[in-house]
Amino acid sequence: MTNSCPVAAEFEPRRVFRFVAPALLGAALLLAQAPALANDPAAAEALFRVAKGLMEKKNYDEACPKFEASYKLDPAVGTKLNWADCLEKQGRLASAWGAWGEARDQAKREGDAPRAELAARRQKALDPRLPQLTVQVKGSVEGLGVYRDEIKLEPASFGVPLPVDPGKHVVTLRRGKDVLKEASVESKEKGTDEVTLDATDVPPPTPEQIAQAQPTPDKGDKPKSRSATVRRSTGMLVGGILLGIAGGFGTIGGLVVVEGTNGAPAAWGFTGLSVLVFGGGIAMGVIGNQKVPRKPEVTYVPEVFIGPSSVMVRGVF
Repeated sequence: MTNSCPVAAEFEPRRVFRFVAPALLGAALLLAQAPALANDPAAAEALFRVAKGLMEKKNYDEACPKFEASYKLDPAVGTKLNWADCLEKQGRLASAWGAWGEARDQAKREGDAPRAELAARRQKALDPRLPQLTVQVKGSVEGLGVYRDEIKLEPASFGVPLPVDPGKHVVTLRRGKDVLKEASVESKEKGTDEVTLDATDVPPPTPEQIAQAQPTPDKGDKPKSRSATVRRSTGMLVGGILLGIAGGFGTIGGLVVVEGTNGAPAAWGFTGLSVLVFGGGIAMGVIGNQKVPRKPEVTYVPEVFIGPSSVMVRGVF
């Protein structure tokens, strides 16, 4: 009388495969210790729906920030398109113009030609409507900063008409937090404005301002201390990951062969060896990734001895 059962023999490899495969995946994820994604698609979807509802009510002032928050949680190109549309309807033409351009570039990267064409078309349609503001500066701005609202302008942008949203804009010349010169302008749709700041008569900085501009050691300029711990061995970590991957694929492949050969001893032997390789790789990776105290660095200072007719240097080189 035999105890073998064809159905049981067929079931055993399948059952082993069903439980081993998730275990291999879970162990690999644990070894990798990958950080959690910052994205939150569920919250992004909820914010998107609320924003769409506000858009339908033409409440753009509340809808646009919610589109922005949704995009930050899940940067989908569709959300970017709706955000750009909201900014345009809100009247923030330059902001919308920039958002349409970003949506176009993202759609191109993702291979979404229809959306890329839509964004490019909407951006181009805004070109003739954009207010433009040119900031001119006379004299040197060394040690100074030129700001349009709270945006610092680079010297290369002086004299260049830049798109701005309609409304009031304040251009300032600053030294640190001190505002030395200020000019304001009211930009309108299709308008072109120019503001000139004269830096030639700006007084030199006072000793107090020079002292404030110089960094102090107690405000973040201390040399960064090296971490007290280091990874035990990067080589062991990488080697363990590679062994784990090889062992995992070998185990899965071996189980498939076991099933196809009705449990041939050689197939089981290969599978068992692959499991051992996988386990060894996991152990090696975990050990290599352990944090250990950093060894103190010893600095040897050479000593120089000058004799009547010779010079001797002693130390470790």
